[in-house]
Amino acid sequence: MNIQRLAVCSDLRRNILISLYDDKKSLGHLRDELKTSSTTAIHALRELEKYNLTFQDNDKNYLLTTIGRIIAVKLLDFSNAAEVLEKHKGFWLEHDLSGIPEHMIEKIGLLKDSELIKDTEIDIFKVHSNFINLLKNAQEVKGVSSIYVPEYASLFQELVSKNVDVQLILSKEVLEKLDEATLNQLITKSKPNFNMFVMNENLKAAITVTDYFLSIGLFRMDGTYDYSNDLISYSKEAIAWGTKFFEYHVKLSERVIP
Repeated sequence: MNIQRLAVCSDLRRNILISLYDDKKSLGHLRDELKTSSTTAIHALRELEKYNLTFQDNDKNYLLTTIGRIIAVKLLDFSNAAEVLEKHKGFWLEHDLSGIPEHMIEKIGLLKDSELIKDTEIDIFKVHSNFINLLKNAQEVKGVSSIYVPEYASLFQELVSKNVDVQLILSKEVLEKLDEATLNQLITKSKPNFNMFVMNENLKAAITVTDYFLSIGLFRMDGTYDYSNDLISYSKEAIAWGTKFFEYHVKLSERVIP
């Protein structure tokens, strides 16, 4: 049996590795946490020790070896990714994911604590209203977008006037739609808390990350933007994911010079 089969083909062995990633644990702790018998747990632990993935210290606690920690990280990545994809299966299946770089897709598990906000028949502006309300409470805003919503221009003006740090990456098409007076006011009166960048591509996504939430909007498979669904997360992991997404696209964009 190789390490891959050892770690993947047994739920118990996989769960032991993931559990030990947090900290060392006694047999009793593992048994209770994983709801198994001592005999079954010992058998699984012996298999993991045989392949140098776990070991026991002098206090009889179980720990991961350096190899075991690497395997545990990969298992956690997969487990978290499977969780977020299953939780919002329809969202991922029905939308174009080409706007999310491959290296960010690989870390999609960081969005596992996200929730999907959807318009309803009774409240057809639920997504829009929720996003606006969230944004008004932000102290820092980073956005990457290929969509144009007229209301957003005045909202960002308001945020900038309140000394909120705002950085936007827009497509050329969106930039051209901005009212010239509004654009000039943003650029000339808001330094140093406002920066705007332009990207050449029409990114198939509208992603906003702030100091306390992440918002992900995507295009449908037919090429139209889906205003009725917004994936929201407040976790530190998701915010870090969104920040990396923004930083990646800053490098592919040019600053709009006053």
